Amino acid sequence: MGFPQKAIEAKDLWIAVLLKKASIQRNYTQLHFNRALQQEGEASFEYELAMPYGMVYFEARISHLPDNKQILGIVRDITERHKSSEIIRQHAYFDTLTLLPNRFLALDRLSQMLNEAERNNECAAVFFIDLDDFKKVNDSLGHEVGDKLLIAAANRLNSAIRKEDTVGRLGGDEFIVLIRDIKSDHDASIIADALLNIFREPLRIDGRELILTLSIGISMYPQNGDNASELLRNSDIAMYQAKALGRNAYSFFTKEMNVTMLRRFEIEEQMHGALERNEFEVYYQPLLDVKTKKIIGAEALLRWHNHSLGHITPDEFIPIAEHTGLIIPIGQFVIQQALSFLTYWQQVTQNKYVMAVNLSPSQFRDKELFNFVKNILRDENLTANSLELEITEGVLMTGQSYIAETLMQFDLLGVKLSMDDFGTGYSSLSYLRQYAFDVLKIDRSFINGITLNDEDRNLVKAAIAMAHSLGLAVVAEGVEMHGQLLLLEELGCDFAQGFYFSKPVPAEQFITLSKNYKLDEP
Repeated sequence: MGFPQKAIEAKDLWIAVLLKKASIQRNYTQLHFNRALQQEGEASFEYELAMPYGMVYFEARISHLPDNKQILGIVRDITERHKSSEIIRQHAYFDTLTLLPNRFLALDRLSQMLNEAERNNECAAVFFIDLDDFKKVNDSLGHEVGDKLLIAAANRLNSAIRKEDTVGRLGGDEFIVLIRDIKSDHDASIIADALLNIFREPLRIDGRELILTLSIGISMYPQNGDNASELLRNSDIAMYQAKALGRNAYSFFTKEMNVTMLRRFEIEEQMHGALERNEFEVYYQPLLDVKTKKIIGAEALLRWHNHSLGHITPDEFIPIAEHTGLIIPIGQFVIQQALSFLTYWQQVTQNKYVMAVNLSPSQFRDKELFNFVKNILRDENLTANSLELEITEGVLMTGQSYIAETLMQFDLLGVKLSMDDFGTGYSSLSYLRQYAFDVLKIDRSFINGITLNDEDRNLVKAAIAMAHSLGLAVVAEGVEMHGQLLLLEELGCDFAQGFYFSKPVPAEQFITLSKNYKLDEP
């Protein structure tokens, strides 16, 4: 059955109008006219025109009216609606800062990539990227500079991959790179090296040259997972391993990492509520005067026994407490317990002692730290110089102004400040000049070797002489043998602690230990 002549003529006229300035293929428009004529109904479609001032978008509706032997066409401008839809799409699927695919779109593309890899029997790789020490930039230079750094990092990552691959921003300073049709782990290593290398050149932000490094975790399809969530999780786990390797590095996911990460998740889960369940306990290790061999104080050391996991070492749970922010309430618990014990200990023995407590970098972010310590000293009726706060170089390396201010407040109050783990960092000497330290603690790694080699002995000798020239007392950590104690006395070391005197013990056991303590020397 043929179409009425007038309808055909009207159709040709409409096609001519629609195609006058448009890049629409004639058969596309013809299709919709034919559909309207065949169905004796309405057909609609959208098209665009390239105008001198930009693209204009239209919606066309074509109605066949057979009774009147007519074709009715309505065209309307939908440019604004199209722009609004694009804005909504942009916000839904793209990161507003870097304009990269956001987490939702990146994971969707990952799923598509895996489907394609499965169909074609190909391999693929997921790179989980974290910008090293990005928080320091935000804290020291401000969020505006931090945002510009994220944009620059995103652009640099994008410049290093093929068009068919994807760079996405997962949030914060975390990015994802999706590489399709990759042949081997070796190819993934080449890409990882390339990503690390492009950041060796400084990023120029507001007249500053900023060096940024990456920690990269890599998971491979299909050997490390067959779905998006599993591959993302495993690349994240591998990224933490890259951090542990010293940062500015990459690491492939292994099954052993998964075991380690599961342990980490279990510890983190059990740590929530551990204070309320009274699972933490403060132990005490004696601090002795090297000359008199008498106990003059103690160091407070936290221990944790969990009903599900058993004894968990500080090396395991302290970094996790730092990462989760739980170190703040846990640290307050330690300070409270240690100073309460110090009051009790001094009352029982009728002697004056000093209590050493470690402070972590995260605790300095607590604006109430100084007032908290000051109030406990007051409540326990303790003199400020009976408390010694041990600070590692890692605390000072952040360079934050609030750390310097807090240390100055403690110094003015009369609290003793101790540089802990001396000799393990690179800038300790400058910090000893910059801050008002009272005590220097030589790391156990040097004490272990003082009776075995000249190098360690000479280093300890030099550290003691330097500290004394600055008016600092010296504590040797990790003393385990009588020979070490004798040599430390000969070198002029002031105080010592270690298993040779006693391992850390609970409060009541420590009271018994400290009463009439006498060192059994050979």
